[in-house]
Amino acid sequence: MIDELRFDGRVALVTGGGRGMGRAHAMLLASRGARVVVSDTGTDLFGTGHDPGPAAETVDAIRRLGGDAVPYVEDLTDEGGARGAVRATIDAYGRIDVLVHNAGFTLGGMAFENESLERLDKLLAINTRAAYALVQEAWPVMQRQQHGRIVLAASTAIYGLAGSIPYSTAKASFIGFTRGLAREGEAFGITVNLLEPAGATRMAENMAHSEFRDWFLATMRPELVSPVVAALVHSTCSVTGEMLVVGGGRVARTVMAETLGYLSTNLTPEDVLEHLPEVLSETDYTYPIDAADAGAIAAAVLGYDLTEPVLMAAAVPPHREHST
Repeated sequence: MIDELRFDGRVALVTGGGRGMGRAHAMLLASRGARVVVSDTGTDLFGTGHDPGPAAETVDAIRRLGGDAVPYVEDLTDEGGARGAVRATIDAYGRIDVLVHNAGFTLGGMAFENESLERLDKLLAINTRAAYALVQEAWPVMQRQQHGRIVLAASTAIYGLAGSIPYSTAKASFIGFTRGLAREGEAFGITVNLLEPAGATRMAENMAHSEFRDWFLATMRPELVSPVVAALVHSTCSVTGEMLVVGGGRVARTVMAETLGYLSTNLTPEDVLEHLPEVLSETDYTYPIDAADAGAIAAAVLGYDLTEPVLMAAAVPPHREHST
């Protein structure tokens, strides 16, 4: 039997912490001893407006139960607001051990031919763009600590969601971000994982009315996602680079895999069509953990004997601001 997972002495930043799943995450971590920064701009379901109330209410609830928390209400779609959330955490508590980026909103469904880049940009801004700034600001601190736990919230929309292409595109953009960071973080004791959570939140309530919607809202309680978050961000958990589907008490793994495929060094278009069953086979999978691993797998299939690690990205000099 595993002892109760505690977070005494740890500091957590939870975005979207004023409502729904984010609130449940913040409350659970605080109840286990973490000091928590509750980040929530208080936008409406569609990402507009500003209300400091939700963050303040979660903080008050934590404090009433004897916990320690402070609110942060700046806009995470702005780079300064996102980086400021990490700085506010360090200013308040002197460190950051846990980053849970749960904040998000919907723009509603629309046929693809009527979509716009503006709608895509808005969803990227609160998803991977905000995550990029948050994590990059926290990363050096976690490196120095030789410890960090990061959980990002995507959605099963990563599989594709007809009628909501900007949303599924934004959520799927977390995949490469998570898996690449997981590899970079290994040397520093930093783990990075991606959740595809399902919860009866404001966003779920916006689903089209149906029997499935009624079942979903009754079954997918937000607090059933939080135990997975808490497990992944505990110092004893070394799991990294994983994608987990979570909802209703179910926890499952999403995998990225390649088939063995078909090989011909004289490949023609006709060959491709003739051998598609082999290409699309549902057996003999390999599971690359990143692009370098995928390169090594391809090399092995093609008969190349690797004698050194695969390096897919060449180093470039750090960007330097030029004074005028």
